[in-house]
Amino acid sequence: MNTVHLQPEIQVRKGKTISRHEFLSLLRTYNCFHEDKKNFQLSYYVNNGKIVLEGLLDISWSVQQPIRLQINDEKSRSSSKCSQSSDTVMNKRGMTRWGEFDNLCNIAELEEDAESEAEEQQAAQELIFESSTLKPQRNREPESSNLIRTRSDVSLVKMRVKNQAVAAARKARRHRFSINGHFYNHETSIFTPTKGSVTSVRINSTLTTKEVIALLLQKFKIENDPNDFALYVVHASEEKKKLKDTAFPLWERLLHGPSRKIVKIFLMDKDAEEISIDVAQYIKFELPVLNAILQKLNEEEEKYIGNTYLRYRMEKRSLVQQLRRRMMVRAETSV
Repeated sequence: MNTVHLQPEIQVRKGKTISRHEFLSLLRTYNCFHEDKKNFQLSYYVNNGKIVLEGLLDISWSVQQPIRLQINDEKSRSSSKCSQSSDTVMNKRGMTRWGEFDNLCNIAELEEDAESEAEEQQAAQELIFESSTLKPQRNREPESSNLIRTRSDVSLVKMRVKNQAVAAARKARRHRFSINGHFYNHETSIFTPTKGSVTSVRINSTLTTKEVIALLLQKFKIENDPNDFALYVVHASEEKKKLKDTAFPLWERLLHGPSRKIVKIFLMDKDAEEISIDVAQYIKFELPVLNAILQKLNEEEEKYIGNTYLRYRMEKRSLVQQLRRRMMVRAETSV
């Protein structure tokens, strides 16, 4: 990295600048924290005299509204790729981490087909049918004179009902399965990311909050409108602040440090409530303590209201007296 052409002052957000020395110190600390994970380190270059950061941004999921996937377009293309990727998927037994595969539909269908084939093969091994009656083949008659109990028609009916129940359960599982804890309903195309689960997207510091959200939704082929979501900076103290649409999330990540234990960036609904630092300091208290604090605040509020009303009455009385005196003086001079 060439530091010769760096500006003495670097703008990281509207009305916020940092010095060149502070920028290099933050970047060095950030990359040292990710020393064992080189792909999470940040790099920069100079473009038209401005610093541009590049790297992965971790985003945690915490959305309330349903997530709809573009499943129709993917289904048509997944059949041609099925044979090529089936061995890889079966070896990995699904996604090893959230966001490793973009084609969620293809993975789901491969896992379902493999499970169905395994169950059908197991059932075929257990039962051998006669070609003419499709009844389970009876065991050969033993050489001894003792009679062996054979399978009755009632048991065949019970077995047929049981097989139908197994098929129905298998069909239900196809419409509701989990990928590393993220539930997807194949019938409604609704995807539910687990709250707090983390994904990453590669961006640069010139992308705004709205552009980063759109890029994240495009990565996982989500149909929802990007304007329905927002990025929030959540501190370990439960303080929660919404990033403006014109903010630069990668700069915010650098300024708040690399540790997710201290600060996380969440994808939430755009109308999620912000929590100020004054309110956040009370969140972790027990309920009795919070009730006591609330009662104390109510008492202080009532006292403040009483003092304000008393001061109002005194000012009103003084003003009325002054008006009366002036009216009396005018009356005397007019006479």
